[in-house]
Amino acid sequence: MFKTLTIIDDDPVYQLIAGKLINKTEIFSHPTFFNSGIDAIEEFKKEENPLPHIILLDINMPYMDGWQFIKKLKQLRPNCKEETNIYIVSSSISERDKHKAEEIEEVIDFISKPLHVERLKAIGKNTNQKINF
Repeated sequence: MFKTLTIIDDDPVYQLIAGKLINKTEIFSHPTFFNSGIDAIEEFKKEENPLPHIILLDINMPYMDGWQFIKKLKQLRPNCKEETNIYIVSSSISERDKHKAEEIEEVIDFISKPLHVERLKAIGKNTNQKINF
């Protein structure tokens, strides 16, 4: 069974590269992309739309950052942790961001960009565990 994956990131170049890497893994069905947390929330508001198995989430986005997205998702879908695994994928090197990610129950791991095929394969095989690389 292929896993569903959503990328929420405002960088179109990153989305393009991530899409190519995701296809190389042969683990995920066709990924969905959102340019903002707001767009993703609007889609996830629709109860008939299941959450993806995995969300790769940028934290530094305009209008709604990754932290705000997680808070809003938890309000919309209180059991989102049982439905999906959220990975922060960011270019941030801030220790504060990494610690904040560790404190949020719904976040499985903090991954520094760039994303690699090996990491995506590990995410696809993973079940709610931090992946050490």
